[in-house]
Amino acid sequence: MPQRPRLDLRPGVSEPVVLLISRREVEAGDLASVLSRLKPFLATREDAWRYRGQMTLVVDGYNNDPRELVDIPEVRSLLRGLESSWPHWAYFFNQVDDSIKLLLFCVAGSRFLGRGAVEMDADLVAAALGRAFGGMNMIFDRFGFPEEELEKMSNGLVEVLQQASLC
Repeated sequence: MPQRPRLDLRPGVSEPVVLLISRREVEAGDLASVLSRLKPFLATREDAWRYRGQMTLVVDGYNNDPRELVDIPEVRSLLRGLESSWPHWAYFFNQVDDSIKLLLFCVAGSRFLGRGAVEMDADLVAAALGRAFGGMNMIFDRFGFPEEELEKMSNGLVEVLQQASLC
């Protein structure tokens, strides 16, 4: 019996935006600098709509470090701060690269075993997802975006999590 093609619920990236976090920012714990660069994305209804699902998270400056980003305590700390301070990440982060996984591994990991292996805490995953869906709802409510788009984005996020074995 032939398999039916899978329906990909995740939107593609058409206007990529890179949220570049430098090693200097990581080592200084400079979350304020990162958050200040994110404010314009919610400045207008048009900007919020244009950049939904378009952002890639990049932590730069560790190319010569043999550790994976999730194995670096300072990276985890800054990304935990980002997740708790900016609940809109699930709305803006694209669903096609590893941005969401990186953030969630840093936020909801309970043990970091090296070489990128992370033991996840189900309660921390659930709490982060609650904030993520809340952040998406907040944007849709604020700007009156179509409910069916919220449903597509939510389903796409769930698909990313399932593929990463996070739910």
